[in-house]
This record gives sequence, structure tokens and C-alpha cells, in this order.
Amino acid sequence: MDLNQLLIFARIVEHQSFTKAAKNLGIDKSTISNKLSQLESRLGVRLLNRSTRSVTLTEAGAKYYKYCRQAVEIAEEAESFSSSLGDEATGMLRISATNTFSQTFIESAIKPFMDIHSKISVELVIENRTTDFYKDNIDVALRLAIGPLQDSSLIAIKIFTADIGLYCSPSFIKMNGALNNVDQMDGSNFLGLNVPGSPRIILTKGAVSHKIPYKDLRFKVNDGVVLKEAAIAGLGIGYMPKHSASNAVKNKELVEIFSDWKIEPVSVYAVYASREWMPEKLRVFLKYLKELDNNLLK
Repeated sequence: MDLNQLLIFARIVEHQSFTKAAKNLGIDKSTISNKLSQLESRLGVRLLNRSTRSVTLTEAGAKYYKYCRQAVEIAEEAESFSSSLGDEATGMLRISATNTFSQTFIESAIKPFMDIHSKISVELVIENRTTDFYKDNIDVALRLAIGPLQDSSLIAIKIFTADIGLYCSPSFIKMNGALNNVDQMDGSNFLGLNVPGSPRIILTKGAVSHKIPYKDLRFKVNDGVVLKEAAIAGLGIGYMPKHSASNAVKNKELVEIFSDWKIEPVSVYAVYASREWMPEKLRVFLKYLKELDNNLLK
């Protein structure tokens, strides 16, 4: 087995380009192409679909990359260990996160983590879609609530909770009148957050409950920060983490409504791919997340 073939294949996938992979590895593009052809010939399957514009994984390639990536990470970790004797975690940690709480999370969690682990670099990928861990080379995804995990190779751990509130702008109240009853919320004035795993909000007061309408909404968006901006603009009523709305409330751009009703806090999860071997950089980050104050986003 030529381990260089595994490294080359992994770099092509990560860069989605033969040229960029060659530049990253410091070798000729022709060598990259030959090594990949040798690997495919030995395995008897096509791993990549090539065109003049793109390089994409085949079904077999996606499965094979899962193992190649682990092998490459083991080799890189071993090399790092040989120079540092394993005293510190090193390398690039790629974190997928939604825009909803990323700004607060950077200041309260990412920066302190990087201060502690000076040899770990972080690439924060802002996205709301379902993460493809292997194709996108993601180590861990941070999500506000999640649905059932479709991939049995994924693991989700709850790291903390975020309090949720209902907000609208003063201009919205001025135009539509005071909001005195939860029944005043309907599809015409409620802003929908349309992201995977987005919770359905239920308000409770004593024995009374009220489900937030989620049909026939006039405005929906797949980004929590944009939803907040829509609420500030007076488009309607939005639900969002209280930490996300706090500055807008202080600046009198938003007003919290129905605060006497209880809304179940939403959980924040760290999702990562199960593996027999875990890079030290990911292990220490998950440990760090578990030790965070559960009130971080309150």
C-alpha cells in the first residue's frame, strides 16, 4: 500500500482541485493525477468524478475518504507528537456553526479556547445546512437544537442551553397596536426560522399552552441573524435566543413581548463523526465544551 496515495486523494477532496492539492503538497499536478489513477486502479473503483470545472466524490469515493481522512490525521498527529512529545494539541480545527450565536460564541468560548491551546488554529464555517463532515472536512458542528440524526456514525452531545424570547420592533407595535394576547400572533405577523432542527415554539403559563403558528407565514428565512434584522425592520414577531437580542433591546430596536409566558430553552449541541481514533485537537475541544458554564448563552 502506498500511503502517499491516501494523502494525495485526501488533499484533492479537501481542496476540490488537482491544482490546489498539488500546490499544497508541493508536487507536480501530473504526479497527483498519476497517484490517484494508481489508487483507483488498485481498488478497482472510481473515487472521483472529474470535469473541467469541478472535482466531486463518487459514492465509493465518499466512503473511502472517511477512512483516508482518519489515516491522514493519525499520521499528522503522530508527526506532531514526535516534535512536541504530545504536550499540546495542534492543527487546524474546522468548526461548523450557525450565524445565530456565532458572534457571542467567538468571544465567550472560541477565543478562551484558543488562548489555552495556542497551537490549535480554528476555521469557523458559518452555515445553516446539514453538515457533510467528510466532504467538507468538518471536525465538529455546533447547532441550536437538532432533529434525529440521519447518519448513525454521528454523535451529538448537549453542551448548554439558550433561553428563547419573542421580540418585535417598537415600529411594529406602533403600526399594529399593543400586543396583549398571544392569539394575536398568526402567520401574517410571525417570522419563521427555516433551518434543519428548528424547534416548534410552545408558550406556557400555568396550565395554559399556546403553540406558535408555523403555517402560511409571510416571511421565512434560514438565518437567525437575518431574522433578527427582519424583526428590527418591523416585518413581524420573531423568536430568538435572548443573548442574540440583548443588544437590540438595549438600543431600543427590539422589545420583548409576552415575557410572562414560559418558553422551553433550546439546547445547543456539538455534533461530530464517530471514529475509533479521535484527533487530540477535537478531543480537547469537546472536553472544553462539556466544561463550559451552562449559562453561557443566557
